[in-house]
Amino acid sequence: MKIKFWGVRGSLPSSSSPTETKEQFALLLREFLDKGYKSPSEIDTFLSEKKLVDISGYGVATTCVQVDGDGQTLIIDGGSGIKYLSDTLAQNRFAQKEYHILITHFHFDHILGLPFFAPHFISGCTVKYYCVQPECEKIVKDLFQKPIFPVGYEDLKADIQFIKLSPYEKRYINGFAVTPYLLDHPDPCYGFRIEHGGKSYGHAVDTEAVRTTAEELGKDAGLYENLDLMYIDAQYEEDEMKQKKGWGHGTFERAFNLCGNFAIKQVYVAHYDPSATLQDIQNIKERARIAFEKHPAKETTTWDFAYETQEVELK
Repeated sequence: MKIKFWGVRGSLPSSSSPTETKEQFALLLREFLDKGYKSPSEIDTFLSEKKLVDISGYGVATTCVQVDGDGQTLIIDGGSGIKYLSDTLAQNRFAQKEYHILITHFHFDHILGLPFFAPHFISGCTVKYYCVQPECEKIVKDLFQKPIFPVGYEDLKADIQFIKLSPYEKRYINGFAVTPYLLDHPDPCYGFRIEHGGKSYGHAVDTEAVRTTAEELGKDAGLYENLDLMYIDAQYEEDEMKQKKGWGHGTFERAFNLCGNFAIKQVYVAHYDPSATLQDIQNIKERARIAFEKHPAKETTTWDFAYETQEVELK
């Protein structure tokens, strides 16, 4: 099973400002010269020594995740990142004809990219939406409506279907076992446990992670138990949570607590605040590193901050 992150921002797509981009470019030029490099022919060597995020940041787009296994695919949420996925599919002339989209909830950052998912407009394609909430069909149809979008839903060429899921009920979708669990969010929002080929992926975005123990979570503990990989919302830090309480977004500290309590092997945090610069995220990551060194989860878990277009293979 392979996971690809097409969008890792929260709340709103957000790129660096021109000033921030200039500062990052100047920083890289200084590092290039400080390391003794001088020639344009050495640029690739210099860049190969850097992590991608240190060059270009963590990403611009909002939540969209692709899950692949044995030639089959699931898509989770339709934030602006789904446009990048759509562009990739276009390179193969949309040879794949059936698409399966799981929807966690309807906050705009998770659905704003759906009208730009090109298979909707292609005759012979089938787009299937899966969601616990009963209003999914109405909300998706309303996105394709003038004057907010130039193409009406009735003009779409694809066969579009809406399938209702039930909480805690495992369902087999395109070769994957998918089970929805309730997340800690002010509006109904469901995470998904996805199992395939003996591996498990837990999608926990958006969540405030108010509940982190088996006792607190009850039936929802099933989302986290012994996961191979968890992808979770960590938009804020603990010292912000008094002000942000009830907003539906968590912290890296709470993510680490879940890892320790449920023997999660690997965790990637994301849903970065739209106001967070590259340096802001790097500073938060450094504080997470320090906290993790003292956390019991370090015995069982590896962790990182997710970035746009990153692929993680579960072997």
